[in-house]
Amino acid sequence: MSISSKDQKILLQKSGNRCAFPGCGESLLFVNTDDNNEKTVLSNIAHIVARTEDGPRGHYFLPVVQRDDESNLLLLCEKHHKIIDDQPQRYTVERLRQFKEDHEKLIAEATGQAIIGKTEALPTITESLYSTLFEITEMPALVYSAPTMFSQFQIKEIREKIVLPKKKSELYPYVIRNGDLYSFQNLHYRGGPFQNLVDIDKAKSINANNFWNDPVKGRWFVDLLNQTLNKLTGRKGLMLDKEHRRYYFQIDKPGEVKTVEYRPLNISKSRKQVVWQPISKKTTQPYPYWLHRAVNLKFHQVTNSQWCLSIRPEFRVTKDGSLPLVSDKIGSKVTRKKSKMFNYDLLGEVNFWRDFLSDSEPRIILNFGRKQNLIISTKMLQTEIEWPGIPEKYAKPFKNIDYQDDLFTWSKLANLIVDIESDEEEDLLEERYDGEE
Repeated sequence: MSISSKDQKILLQKSGNRCAFPGCGESLLFVNTDDNNEKTVLSNIAHIVARTEDGPRGHYFLPVVQRDDESNLLLLCEKHHKIIDDQPQRYTVERLRQFKEDHEKLIAEATGQAIIGKTEALPTITESLYSTLFEITEMPALVYSAPTMFSQFQIKEIREKIVLPKKKSELYPYVIRNGDLYSFQNLHYRGGPFQNLVDIDKAKSINANNFWNDPVKGRWFVDLLNQTLNKLTGRKGLMLDKEHRRYYFQIDKPGEVKTVEYRPLNISKSRKQVVWQPISKKTTQPYPYWLHRAVNLKFHQVTNSQWCLSIRPEFRVTKDGSLPLVSDKIGSKVTRKKSKMFNYDLLGEVNFWRDFLSDSEPRIILNFGRKQNLIISTKMLQTEIEWPGIPEKYAKPFKNIDYQDDLFTWSKLANLIVDIESDEEEDLLEERYDGEE
């Protein structure tokens, strides 16, 4: 298949000879006035959903016969064409469709104003743009390893051997690789969760930095972090959709809407639907599917020593609140839902998840015992932008951006300093760490 000349003409006319990437707007035709006005075409026609499944965003459901239609095409400069195709996880189908819609609408308005003589510039406002990234203020300093006779596939047998920590808040993620069990839990400690699974006398403590800079062990480290998320979300009652790597709310009772309490952006307390059957505004009848709020949580190493957690709100679609809907019927429903989200709406969804996961506290504290912690700040990272803003009817005030510490949260943070039973034991542990990797 190939793009028809009609679709190319429509795309070029609607794009106004300008790159559609936000903030670029480069002219896509170069005229060399020093060489008989010779012209060079600089435009690239990019596919939002690739022609083939192995291309950028190619697995998104869209019939092959529609992939060369103008509606699936975006006019870009060469630089931004390469950027969106090199980073398909960042530049998703929904996001690129929004780029296209916004750019073509802007071109239509600008050309219309030029024709009728309205050349005044659009007024702009300065506004805060909030990130979906949250800073990790403390990482586990050590990773422990010890030989084990178990394989990573003996899940049932391993669960039976694990000794649950005395403190219910203590987490114990682990991975087994090449005959060794790796954990943030101290494997030197004979009273630990894995005492029946490993050879404690051969346990090692390894500086976490040694994992971050190793291409293989770096993946093991992220696997440990993801196991930690599984523990956290499991305790919050969320289910894991392994295929799409997202956590979602499950229904409690068949046919019953589920809500949870949280703190929104503009009031102190409210309830939010997390599993529900949408109702048609036209017919007032329920649609033949259910929506489940879901979230993709992902760790990112942003510098040699700094990590962040991204919170990306998503939706899971089921037939009846339980059985997943066939994949090829989900895309359009979720796309329509996401396309209606303005900055405030998306911010509200991110706020819901950080509030739910942190219990409305300034930080998410994940403790692995014996001074090993993963602490995620719930403060929203932000920057200032100047832009025309959103329609006034969608503009809403909000105030609950930062969660303030109180005596309870300060006490919770202070109590992370674990009391070791005796000075001799502390000295013994320090001796065992010396000289190891």
